[in-house]
Amino acid sequence: MARRKQKASLGSMIVLAIIVAIVWAVENVDFRKDKEPAENPTTEVHFVDVGQGDGALVISGDEAMVIDTGERDETDKFLEYLREQGVTELKYLIITHPHTDHMGEASDILNAIPTENIIMPKVSADMTPTNSTYKYFLKTVQRQGMKITASKDGTYKLGDIEFELFTTKEEHEDLNNYSTLVKVVDGENSFLFTGDCEDEEEYEMLEQGFDLSATVLSAGHHGSSYSSTYEFLDAVNPQYAVVSCGLNNSYGHPHDEAVERLQQYAKHYYTTPECGSIVFLSDGKGLTVETEK
Repeated sequence: MARRKQKASLGSMIVLAIIVAIVWAVENVDFRKDKEPAENPTTEVHFVDVGQGDGALVISGDEAMVIDTGERDETDKFLEYLREQGVTELKYLIITHPHTDHMGEASDILNAIPTENIIMPKVSADMTPTNSTYKYFLKTVQRQGMKITASKDGTYKLGDIEFELFTTKEEHEDLNNYSTLVKVVDGENSFLFTGDCEDEEEYEMLEQGFDLSATVLSAGHHGSSYSSTYEFLDAVNPQYAVVSCGLNNSYGHPHDEAVERLQQYAKHYYTTPECGSIVFLSDGKGLTVETEK
């Protein structure tokens, strides 16, 4: 009798283990279908290979927007990319935060391409950069007779699409966590740009209740281990993830921990060192991805 009970108990444990394994497998399988290719794309989202930095171009209809510009160098790489794409004017220039690897070419762009709006987060005096790149940028804005609009939550129009800004309301010790998040929405496709947002700001964004869900995620801080937390990725639930960083950079970006987390959520993972510039073409439903390499 004791042996029968032991066998029954063992059998029950095996069945339970199988059920647990099945449940785990089901919960961890991504049932989302891959996007069909865009048939008649009207929106372009370019993740430009700017080396160790971030720079993106969004085009909808006959209007264009730049989100960060990468570091400044003698080649004017980002500006030349804009010219290659036929960009002759900008509706918006958004700087997620004033680190030089995100705004280095802003002055050159303003000097070369008429720009209607400049948006950048307002930070306290003790957090304001004092480097020559930032000072030159301010002088360029003044010389052009323009003004900088402080980032604020809201919905904005670009051509046939909309984009939203999500901003921090708390004090932070690191300028990275003052990054303005930008969510571009084209029908069923959406793109979330996070600047150098790290875990501290990610948690705040979650607490504020923003709709962070996005088809494509531009991973925070070049794939740093301090960004792309599980909680944040749960909210975004991206199908595609893009990391912008330099080849063999001194920071070790992207960090293995971040890559592992990103690949658990995103079925498609791209980095600029491997792919060069990455372009998403959207018709509001379908999505086509093109890479330079």
